[in-house]
Amino acid sequence: KRSNSHSDMVKQVHEQASTAIQMLSLPTGTGITGCLEQRVSHFMIHFLILLALIVAREALAGIPMAVLRGIFLYNGWTNLAGNEFWERIWLVVTDPAKLPKRTYTQVKPMTKIHAWTLIQVVLLVLINILMRSPAGFVFPVFIGLLHPLRVYIGRSGYYTAEEVEALDSHF
Repeated sequence: KRSNSHSDMVKQVHEQASTAIQMLSLPTGTGITGCLEQRVSHFMIHFLILLALIVAREALAGIPMAVLRGIFLYNGWTNLAGNEFWERIWLVVTDPAKLPKRTYTQVKPMTKIHAWTLIQVVLLVLINILMRSPAGFVFPVFIGLLHPLRVYIGRSGYYTAEEVEALDSHF
C-alpha cells in the first residue's frame, strides 16, 4: 500500500538527499549524481531571471516573438511525455494490451477513465472560452470551483473514492 502523507514524503526527500550526499562523498572520479534543492535555489533562479530582465532588457526586446513562441511550443511539446492527462486522452486509441503501467489504468471499466478524461477536456475548453470572453475576470472563481466539482463527482456514486484518487492523483 502506498502512503501519501506529508511525513512520508518528507522522509523520502531526506532519504534521497542523504543518498546524494553519500554519493558525492565517494572517491575522486565519481560524477555528480544528484542535486539538493531547497528554497534558496528557487529564489536564486527567479532572482537571476529578474536580474536578466532588468540588465538585458534591450537585448531581450530584440528577440523576435516567433522565436519565443517556437521555444515555448517546443518546451510544451517535449514536456507532454509523462503528462497523465495527455496519456489518458490517447487511451481511446491505445491497444488495451499496451496500456501504460499507471495507477489510473487500474480503474475498470475503461469507460470510467474515458468519462473522467472527457469531463476534464470539457472543463479545459470551458476555461479557455471563459478566458477569452468579456467575463474572463471570473476565471479565478472558476478555477476555485474545480476542487468542489471534483469532490462532487467523487461522491456522485459513479466513481469510488479510490477511483477518483487513482484518476486525479498527482503521485
